[in-house]
Amino acid sequence: MKKFGLIGGIGPESTVEYYLQIVKRYKALTNSNSYPDFLIKTVDMSQILTLIASRNNKGLVSFLKDRITEIDGVDFSAIASNTPHIVFDELSKEVTVPLISIVEETCKEIKSRKLKKVGLLGTHSTMASGFYQEKAAAYGIEIITPSESQKEYVHDKYINELLYRDIRPETKRELINIVKDLCQKNNIKALVLGGTELPLILSENDFKDIAVLDTTKIHVEAIVKRMLSV
Repeated sequence: MKKFGLIGGIGPESTVEYYLQIVKRYKALTNSNSYPDFLIKTVDMSQILTLIASRNNKGLVSFLKDRITEIDGVDFSAIASNTPHIVFDELSKEVTVPLISIVEETCKEIKSRKLKKVGLLGTHSTMASGFYQEKAAAYGIEIITPSESQKEYVHDKYINELLYRDIRPETKRELINIVKDLCQKNNIKALVLGGTELPLILSENDFKDIAVLDTTKIHVEAIVKRMLSV
């Protein structure tokens, strides 16, 4: 089995979910009760958010590089968050260990489902910085995001509620309304939950006519298969 290192803590709730899903998927693919052996390096979420808010991409690359380097002896790594992938390409050039991109794996999944136009929710940076759109375009996929005011709403609720597992019915209702608005105005065929805490509040059961892509689940699948070299 290949050794794996996970950069977590961005935020803690999704890191716990990564751990649980990796263990569950590993057991399923190995058809055993064995537990996978991997390392988790948690980082200071507040530092990540400060670097992103100040658009200090160089500082973010340096911060993540140092943390990835601290995980000794692994064959590959991954970051348990969508937003830091704003510097994924630069970061990949700065570290020696291969990284599995949550964005790349999500785009592969979208393409495998033959979807051409999908909506995207996440932090403001994830929705507005263009790294999802750029990667998706290489796969022939169009990414649609909410209006600016809707982006601000989603970001606020993400940072101040979901990161702390503060799940509120009124927030869920408004997020669903935002997605319905994307469907009506842009005819999206699927929704990408481009924040690893979003599955805490939204799921495919909340929508009748569109697929919902859980980026955590997609990322975990790629990670475990790489661990097992499947």
